[in-house]
Amino acid sequence: MVKKNTQTDFFPNFPLAELHAHLGASVNPTTYWQIAHDQGFKLPKRDYHEFLDYVTLSADKKMTMKDYFDKIYHPLLDPLSSGTFATETAVFEIMSGAYRASNITLIELRLNPMKHNHEGQEDLDHIIMACLRGMERALLQYTKLSAGLIFCLYRHFSLEMNTIIIEKAIKYRRRGVVGIDFANYGSRKFHFKDYEALVKKARKAGLRVTVHSGETPDTNDIREAIKYVKPERIGHGILAYRDSSLMKEIARLGIVLEICPMSNIVTKAVKDLTELKEILKIFRANKVKFTINTDWPEMIEGAHLDDQFRMLLSEGVLTEKELMECNLTAFKASFIPKGGLNAYL
Repeated sequence: MVKKNTQTDFFPNFPLAELHAHLGASVNPTTYWQIAHDQGFKLPKRDYHEFLDYVTLSADKKMTMKDYFDKIYHPLLDPLSSGTFATETAVFEIMSGAYRASNITLIELRLNPMKHNHEGQEDLDHIIMACLRGMERALLQYTKLSAGLIFCLYRHFSLEMNTIIIEKAIKYRRRGVVGIDFANYGSRKFHFKDYEALVKKARKAGLRVTVHSGETPDTNDIREAIKYVKPERIGHGILAYRDSSLMKEIARLGIVLEICPMSNIVTKAVKDLTELKEILKIFRANKVKFTINTDWPEMIEGAHLDDQFRMLLSEGVLTEKELMECNLTAFKASFIPKGGLNAYL
């Protein structure tokens, strides 16, 4: 047993809230390995350690978000986490593992159900129900855990496809789908204004709204998102630090940024911890609220939420008080109703 001997070793000593984690990148590689062999899925690597190295990133192995999506996430992780067996297993393992390993008592898990039905070969409702079963199993086993699903609309999907996802989110709202998100990298055909009416419909049905924006230059459409879909939160939003008037608007509206430190570093959205520290300092000076999240907790080395809290503290990026404030902001900004499993019964 390793003896803890520093203040950082005992931090964080409070329950954590995770608002930004994607299903495909939150599955432990060992679970993926097991699912692949249970399902007879051919992997690009025959050895587990080679597979682990192939799918994971680190501070020493970086890749742009688009490259990772195009080479690994969509061609490999999406198919591996597709089908009712895989999705139920994945959601259960993600949520229960987050509680056990990192003392996460509130987790919002986001996914695009159309990326988990083998390109339309399986019924979308079956995939969604499997995800909900996985979540319900976790909530039954861990009574202090609260959880919810966020459905992602993709920028490169057609309006018709994204409309179906919104309709499904509304249909399963009372079962645990708590919000919608706009995700993935940019497309010239995508405009938030095309979704204004649909988002109003979703919000009227009780769904909450977050958007991926300000993470990369080709998805830096924060102003348009605010104007047309009025998100309560923004996924990443890191590039907002360059625009003082935009930060004032974000602060005025009370929009919360979902900051994902390690993800932004390994995908080259942020150069290093020194730049991240300066960005977060600018946000605080402009009264922009933000939370700390993982994004891809199992596909990035050292990206578990508690590990990132310790890293940000030990590296002097944020103080203990500031990190506790971020966590409190996350609990307050969550889309999940109180009550654990009872919230959906």
